[in-house]
Amino acid sequence: MDQLTAPTLSEILDEPIIVALMKRDGMTAETLRQLLEQVGRNLRDREERLAA
Repeated sequence: MDQLTAPTLSEILDEPIIVALMKRDGMTAETLRQLLEQVGRNLRDREERLAA
């Protein structure tokens, strides 16, 4: 990651502090990815319903 681009989700999830927080909270990177994918789908579905 350079200073001109935003970090990727993988880069964020690999940060030691994030790993420690997820471990403390009993969260895995895969579970968090699945949650974010579901939120994205829900937002897209909502936008489509509002546009109709």
